[in-house]
Order: sequence, then C-alpha cells, then structure tokens
Amino acid sequence: MSTTAASPLVSIITPVYNSEAFINKAMDSVQDQTYPHWELLVVMDAGTTDRSPILVQQRAKEDPRIRLVQVPDGRGLALSRNFAITQARGRFLAFLDSDDQWLNDKLTQQVDFMLRHDYAFTCTAFRRIDAAGHKQGHLIEVPGAITYHRLLQQNCIGCLTVMLDRTKIPELKFRETKHEDYILWLELLKNGHTCYGLNEDLARYRIVAHSRSADKVQSVRNTWRIYREIEGLSLPHAALRLSQFAVRNLSKYSRF
Repeated sequence: MSTTAASPLVSIITPVYNSEAFINKAMDSVQDQTYPHWELLVVMDAGTTDRSPILVQQRAKEDPRIRLVQVPDGRGLALSRNFAITQARGRFLAFLDSDDQWLNDKLTQQVDFMLRHDYAFTCTAFRRIDAAGHKQGHLIEVPGAITYHRLLQQNCIGCLTVMLDRTKIPELKFRETKHEDYILWLELLKNGHTCYGLNEDLARYRIVAHSRSADKVQSVRNTWRIYREIEGLSLPHAALRLSQFAVRNLSKYSRF
C-alpha cells in the first residue's frame, strides 16, 4: 500500500465483542470509502464466543487492508483500543465501533479537512440509527471548535467521528473505565489541543438495547464521577457543569 504526504494512511480501530450481527455492515462501510489509503484493525476481545472472528478472517482474506488483531491478555473496550494503537501504522487514527457505520465520503472529507488546516484533532456530525438500521435520527451537529471548557458542558464528540494526527499527538491512551473516550478527549483538550468540528453528515451511530449509551441515568452518574474524581472539579463547579450537561443533552436527545 503506497501512501504519500498528500494521501496519508488512516488506521481505523474497531473493537469487537460478540458482534456478528453488525460487524459485516461496519466493514462494508469502511471498504466503501472513497478514500483508499486505510488499514482496518479489528480487535477481538478475548471473551468473544460468536462467529465474529470467522467473519473478519473471511473479509481479511479478500482485502489485505483488513487485519484481525487478538488482544494478548485481558478484556474490555479500552484495552482493545490501546493495544490496537500500538499496532497501528497510519499517520491518522480513526475509531469505528463494530455496530456503527460511516458514509462513504467520511475519510475523504475528514483527511482533507485535517490536511488543509493542519489540525491535530477533529470530529464530524452524525446521525443515530435504530438497531435494524431502518430509522435515522436528526443530524447531531458539532461546534466549529471544541475547547476543554466546552467539552465539560457536554460530550459533543462522537467517538466514531474522531480523527487524530499522530505526528501531533504521539501519545494517547484510553483509561480502563466507563466513558473512556470522553475522558481521553478531555485530557487532550486540557493539554492544549482543540478539537475542530467538520459539520458534515458522515457517520451512523447505532442505538442498541442494553448498550452503554442507552442507559441515560448511568451516563449521568458516570459524568458526575468524571467531573469529581478524574477532572477534580469542586462540588459547585461540578454541579454547574452537570446542569449544563443535562440541558444540552435534553436538547440533543429530546427527539430521535
């Protein structure tokens, strides 16, 4: 696979845990990209018991850009992503969970956006879909520039839309805890980076029953814990941010 400075390699990280219902659609959406310079690292959780590994191996035989990666020890989303990062060869990192999908121009538009503006960290707009993929929600837009203080008010960065330039952010690691993506984004922004939003409809986030995103009460509890235990916000500051979080999420999720 040849890449150039104008067409850098994108390493896509897809953790898998019993994902046979959706993994083919996720891989389809990567293979349908108009941007050809990518590698897909499908990271298999050690607890997987369904046909997911077989489906990925079959696809990898047909397309050498797809790699099945086995995590040596342990289980979990953060561990899978962290191990895949150590195996990734691309300049850019992108993340696609096994039940989500991209529109076919996602990489083309986002790589161009990154290169034209020399950005280190970007995200895009997206829509939610139901488990069957039949119902599409309203467009969830992104701000033009997301700072640390803006992100405290709401996690407006969809993990499936993120792209990072490893030449500018060489070290990154997800914490093995709930909302590990939100915690990492906060850390990057607190360290001086800004996340720039490409407000184009480029991804589909699948809502599955019993998923982490479906439990809104637990999400609020986890956000409070992040404010107090990880970010070290004072009680009044955390309460203010949580009220902002609730208001913004009510507006964001009041309709599908």
